[in-house]
Order: sequence, then C-alpha cells, then structure tokens
Amino acid sequence: MVTPLFSICYKKNFFFVLCCAVSIIIGSGCGLYKTRHIKTTDLKLKNDINDSIIDLYPDRFKAIHRVILTLSGKNYVLNGYLSVDRPNREINLIAQNDLGGIIFDVHFIKNVETSIRITANMIKKKWLETSVLRDLETIYLKEPFSSPTLFSDQHGALILSEKQGQITHELIYKKINSPEYYQLAEIRHLKNRRCIYAVNLKYGSAHNNLYPEIIFVRDTKMNYTLQITVQYFME
Repeated sequence: MVTPLFSICYKKNFFFVLCCAVSIIIGSGCGLYKTRHIKTTDLKLKNDINDSIIDLYPDRFKAIHRVILTLSGKNYVLNGYLSVDRPNREINLIAQNDLGGIIFDVHFIKNVETSIRITANMIKKKWLETSVLRDLETIYLKEPFSSPTLFSDQHGALILSEKQGQITHELIYKKINSPEYYQLAEIRHLKNRRCIYAVNLKYGSAHNNLYPEIIFVRDTKMNYTLQITVQYFME
C-alpha cells in the first residue's frame, strides 16, 4: 500500500526559512555537550527504550527524498530513491539530479557486501564509503545497544548512552504527550564530550505521522550537512 504521509509543498519563503532553521538546529547539535545527566535506574524503562529502535521503521519500505547536501561549502540538490529491508540489513539508494540523471547508486547488505556506482565527478567514492553508508546505517539500520546506560536531563528527555571505543553513542528521546510516549529525536556521537556527528529527526503534525518527515545530518569532521525531506513513504 502506498501512503503519501510526507507530501511537502514548498514555497520560496518557506524554503528560505527552513534552510535557516537547518543551520541553527544542526549547528546547535554539534557543540560542547553540557547537558546535566541524571542516571535512571528503572531497568524496564531502559530496556523498553533500548528495544524501541527496532520499531522505528517498518521491516520493509520505500521512500522518496529531496536532499540538500552541503559539502565543503558547496550546495547540491538531489532526489533520493530509497529501498530498505531491515530484517536482511539491506539498503538500496539511487541519487539523481533534477533532470533525472543518476549521480550515484548504492547497494549494501550490512557486513556482507557493498556496491557503489558513481556517474558524476562531484561525488568521490571514498566520501560515499565513509559518510553516506554510515548515515544510512545510522538512520535506518540502528540496533539496540548491548549494554547501555539511561539518563534523563533537565528538559525531561531520556538519553540512552553507550561508549564504543573512543566514541560515546547517544540516542535522545523526547516525551510526546498525545499519546504519551517517548519518540527518538536525535542521534549523537560524542568524543571528549564534544559532539562530532548528529542526526536530528523532525516529525510532522499529522495524526498518523509515525516516521521522521525531515532529517538533518551534520558531520563536523567530514565537513558536510544533509537536509533530507521525506516526500513519500511507501510500505
């Protein structure tokens, strides 16, 4: 069944305001981390929050994305055609320009095989391997932590945290009042208490809008940002 949950109609003034908001939102998400942590000892709550990542998306789905990529100070506008099979850890992505020409396509099964085809000089294979593959895994194939710690902060959010090597991985859940539950709002990677990578998830206001409508990605080391607007979502 095809459900156009995320059909977006742009106007020039809205687009301008949104782009400004992107800079503010993702810019604020990758600075020195100063939020006060209060450890939560509720084991059931911790396990429920940790396991909820499994149901973040359906097992299998397709989506059409409008993407603004800012890489080393240059902006590129892309259309992304995405197919995800979560049980098999498999993702297909085709990126096109406005005229329909393919810029690159990616197919991978996590820890099994990877295929990348590039048809435009603007994109380097190494960048795709170190950034796009990681972004796709982080957003769509995230798995529960093996041994996390759960914190709350002064704003009422819950923070699920686990250190992996030198990097602390955090999932930030914000409380939604109607209906009352916690919704994943941000994914952060911290090194020496400084955020080096962040994914912000923005949900729409429609009653049946269960999945992120706009996704912001920022990597300070690789010097790029992504603004992903989900135009159609198909289960």
